[in-house]
Amino acid sequence: MKEEFLHYLWKYRLFRQPLITTEGVHIEVVKAGVHNPDSGPDFFDARLKIGDTLWAGNVEIHLQSSSWYEHGHHEDNAYNNVILHVVLNHDKPVMRANSLPVPCLECNDLIPVQLYEKYRELMGSKLWVPCAGSIRHCPEIVVRSCIEHQLIDRLLLRAGQIRTVFENTGNNWEEVFYRMLARSFGLKINTLPFEMLAASLPHNIIIRHQYQPFQIEALLFGQAGLLEPGFRDDYPRRLKEEYMFLQNKYSLQPLDASLWKFMRLRPPAFPTIRLAQFAAVMQTTSALFSLVLESDKLDDIRLVFSKKAGKYWDNHYLFDKPAPVSKEKFLGDQSIDLIIINTVIPLLFFYGDFYKKEEYKMKALSLLEQLPPENNTIIEKWKSLGIRAEDAFTTQGLLQLKQNSCDKKKCLHCRIGSELLK
Repeated sequence: MKEEFLHYLWKYRLFRQPLITTEGVHIEVVKAGVHNPDSGPDFFDARLKIGDTLWAGNVEIHLQSSSWYEHGHHEDNAYNNVILHVVLNHDKPVMRANSLPVPCLECNDLIPVQLYEKYRELMGSKLWVPCAGSIRHCPEIVVRSCIEHQLIDRLLLRAGQIRTVFENTGNNWEEVFYRMLARSFGLKINTLPFEMLAASLPHNIIIRHQYQPFQIEALLFGQAGLLEPGFRDDYPRRLKEEYMFLQNKYSLQPLDASLWKFMRLRPPAFPTIRLAQFAAVMQTTSALFSLVLESDKLDDIRLVFSKKAGKYWDNHYLFDKPAPVSKEKFLGDQSIDLIIINTVIPLLFFYGDFYKKEEYKMKALSLLEQLPPENNTIIEKWKSLGIRAEDAFTTQGLLQLKQNSCDKKKCLHCRIGSELLK
């Protein structure tokens, strides 16, 4: 048994009654307290009536009472306000740092057998998600609440990651947006080189050439390390010449071309095409994030990214290799929606969180509700379990649920798992 299971039982008051200390004194739980996932006692601000006295303080939980000493609580003043020690097995009386004894509740015989068996079944499950065999029995309102909770967790997690980039770029919103946008253009397989490219080629260099599309293309392709000498076509030869001038001007060090992955990608997803499309977007304005921030309609935001790669790419997917069919290289609707999901929405949410402006956080959630559901293997698996998604709000919550809770078997911290257990 894990300690977290005892936390769950205490939090939801699921121990069998009556509760009696090892000294034979009756316990009434008036308030279980606030669960503390960080350092310090496990539950803060509990209210317990022990005997005839009402106590206010903290609750600490261990499998063995002797763990109190193993963890050094007897020397830590932070534990002087512990009013009850809940343990699976009481093998040793414990004292606070102030030398006062701590009342103890031994709960080995207070655990509901059926509930424990359900818990063991979930923890031992080899299914795609632990509750795959029973999730259909969970009330829809609980499932929906869980998905919403997971979505907010996902956005808060992304906000924490964005904050790091934000601070590292001197609180420059446009630079942060530029770097995040580059990551999105990389798709999964080329995310890292796109991220490295943006970090090595600051946004303030790009915007100096906003009205010179060819120079933006030269900067991006050259900095990507994809302009090797010896081209036959005039276009890449001129890009190379232009980049060499700009490289010297800005003291740039290009990436290694081997970082870019072409294998197992459809030609429209080649990094050459994605770079050309990224270059087209970067020509739109020097304040892309401000433009998105002020856009109230989803279609207006989509329009920002509906840009066509340069004319050379109508007939090419790679330098010097003509394509059999001529085709303009626009970003597809699905690609644009993924950029909005992975770049625009997290940054809008972080912006609202940073400035305490709820309207921007609500705008981020509203955009997710307007976007169609993502289509991938994880969402298809959820669908096979009876969980259908009508929008990106739901699919983002389901992705977080799978990756953050189900894969780590955090069933006790999941609203669906908790409901199924109870």
